[in-house]
Amino acid sequence: MKKMSLVVIALLLVFSVILGACSKETPDSAQPSSGTSETPVKEELASPDVPPASKQYKGEIVISLDNASIEGFESLQEAYKKVQPDVKLIWEPKGGPGVDYTSILGTMLASGTPRPDIVAGAYMPTYNKYLNFDRYRYQTNPYTGNPWDEDLDWNFWVGKNAGGARSVLATQSVHIMWFYNKDIFNKLGLVPPTTWSEMVQVAKKINEAGIIPIASSYGYKVPLWMNEIYMDQFTRKWHDIVRAQPGDYNFDDEIDGKFVADPKDPYLNSKYNFNQARFYKGIKDGTIRFDTPEVAELVKNMAMLFPKYAQKDFFVASDEYQLFLQQKAAMIIDGTWTLPTLTKDMANLNDPKRLEELQIKASGSLQSFEWGTFENPAMEGSLVQGPVRSVESATGEYISIIDKNQEQSDMVLDFVMFWLSKPGYQAWIDGQVKANKFTPGGPIMVKGVKVPADIKAQFDNVKMLGNAEIVMNNLLLTRVADLDTGNFNLFKEALEGKITPEEFGKKLQKTWTDNLNKIINQAGLTADNIENPARAPGK
Repeated sequence: MKKMSLVVIALLLVFSVILGACSKETPDSAQPSSGTSETPVKEELASPDVPPASKQYKGEIVISLDNASIEGFESLQEAYKKVQPDVKLIWEPKGGPGVDYTSILGTMLASGTPRPDIVAGAYMPTYNKYLNFDRYRYQTNPYTGNPWDEDLDWNFWVGKNAGGARSVLATQSVHIMWFYNKDIFNKLGLVPPTTWSEMVQVAKKINEAGIIPIASSYGYKVPLWMNEIYMDQFTRKWHDIVRAQPGDYNFDDEIDGKFVADPKDPYLNSKYNFNQARFYKGIKDGTIRFDTPEVAELVKNMAMLFPKYAQKDFFVASDEYQLFLQQKAAMIIDGTWTLPTLTKDMANLNDPKRLEELQIKASGSLQSFEWGTFENPAMEGSLVQGPVRSVESATGEYISIIDKNQEQSDMVLDFVMFWLSKPGYQAWIDGQVKANKFTPGGPIMVKGVKVPADIKAQFDNVKMLGNAEIVMNNLLLTRVADLDTGNFNLFKEALEGKITPEEFGKKLQKTWTDNLNKIINQAGLTADNIENPARAPGK
């Protein structure tokens, strides 16, 4: 199944009652079947020579991720055994089709001493017994001789909890972009849009030709991805409100003391330390609001496209990839994982097993077509505060260590250092490549590893724009399930024209302000944290 980006996980955490599971079990999953008929990669991706570990460990490490890649694990296990022969790795994956990993993880973590040592902590970020990886970021990796910071890109995505501890490391990056049918565009004399107004005009012409302009999902793609991407164009002034201030527990003079907010900087939010308490304090004090002309402008623009130019069952549909593959829809918004997926599907377009997996019944009748990608068209106008960016999140493996005791944690950390550096991750990749099951979700963030040339070529063309997936751009997402359900319904009413964009903003503002204590408690903070944001949470 397709590995989910963290924005999808965030939605599922608060909508588990609605959506039911943590991996995308619905047929819209754009992940090719493990049985896809394709010529195996011929090139050798041999694992590098690994120096002996400086310390030998003895014990067991239980790994319970949402990833069920037994091929990758067996290769990794074999490589690690050469350097730590007395450490037994136990692979107990809890993910897969139809499996609610979040619920399973919650049950495991609720026990006094959880059985697993390594879990996908991104699904349960508020758990308070994860190891803080930042304490070991600059520690020498015994398997490379480098500071660990040089073996893994620690900056592309930062998985920290409300207290500022880095509890999750990820291995692959995600970039959200648009995929389009070049044949349809060429036939209609269209070019990929670069602005929102151009996007509306392109959609209008495609619709007039009797083709669905955009196939998408109201489950998460429009209310989360697109709202984050475009809310971001209207919130650049908020960065000075939410960043760590002098005296704050997470203020770093070398970083925050030199920070100057540049609304045109695509990596603006990675150049300061975010203080989540200051975000909520801004809502309480009224310096951060949602009943503004900016939010109204966002909603007005979104309603120009949705649901007007989407498939008829847009609000309940989950078949956007299938519609695109069948050339019934001209455009979809999706992530980097779709690059290798679409390439494979085009090469095996009428594979009966794959069509059955996608629940496409037109076996033997699908025609290949030229396709391409374009970046998010920018909204324009006097209220826009900065250029358009994207959702650039994390996928692949989400690694968290449960901190049980010093001896066990040291051993588990040794293994994770091996895994998330060239010696271990190359072995992980090699096992999957050998089995023809390597389908990464995006560019690999472990440094120095080799991937098949065709996949490398696809990802080499990805243009990173900066990440709009940050807390203050999640205007609908309070992470309190009943409130978020209400916010999604409210946004739906605004898109349908049942309420005005201004009415939407007023109602959304009321939801946030009337329920702020419930929201901050769900985030793991207290009212005192909001009143005193300089203090570290829990102090």
